[in-house]
Amino acid sequence: MSDTRPYETYLWSPERKEYENVEIPDDIECVFCAQSKNDERVTKLSVFEDDFLMVVLNIFPYNTGHLMVVPKKHVNSLVELNDEERNRLFAMVQRVEEIQREVKDPAGINVGINFGKAAGESIQHLHVQVVPIYEKDRGFMETALDTKVMKESLEQVRENYLDRKDILEGYWD
Repeated sequence: MSDTRPYETYLWSPERKEYENVEIPDDIECVFCAQSKNDERVTKLSVFEDDFLMVVLNIFPYNTGHLMVVPKKHVNSLVELNDEERNRLFAMVQRVEEIQREVKDPAGINVGINFGKAAGESIQHLHVQVVPIYEKDRGFMETALDTKVMKESLEQVRENYLDRKDILEGYWD
């Protein structure tokens, strides 16, 4: 008899395999820097962008509507930002909270920054994760099968945010 539970054998995600087969070119040192330069070799689902920062969908979201606020300047710590840059970053985080409440109507929102691999950092470039949390996030798939179910496609989520992009504009006037 096998130690494998049935769902470990029969859950498929063909899109994930397709993505994993795409390698980041060796000359790209930082995915966020490549996104900020509009390098077409990396996926970028931007909701807002200006000269200082970009608000992008996480292409591997923790939850439906997961956004990241990313300074375009390559830094990996808040201490590398001057006072104005730090204030601009968090002024946008505040607006992202507002757009998520308006567009996604979550029960709560998690905001986080990971400094260092031991803390969960996967990209060595400062970015603030803003993740909407919903009342019924723990259904059968999540509880019994340890599988996250996303209720909307990334493109649909992006379109919904773009419809209310006005909330993000003028964050630093």
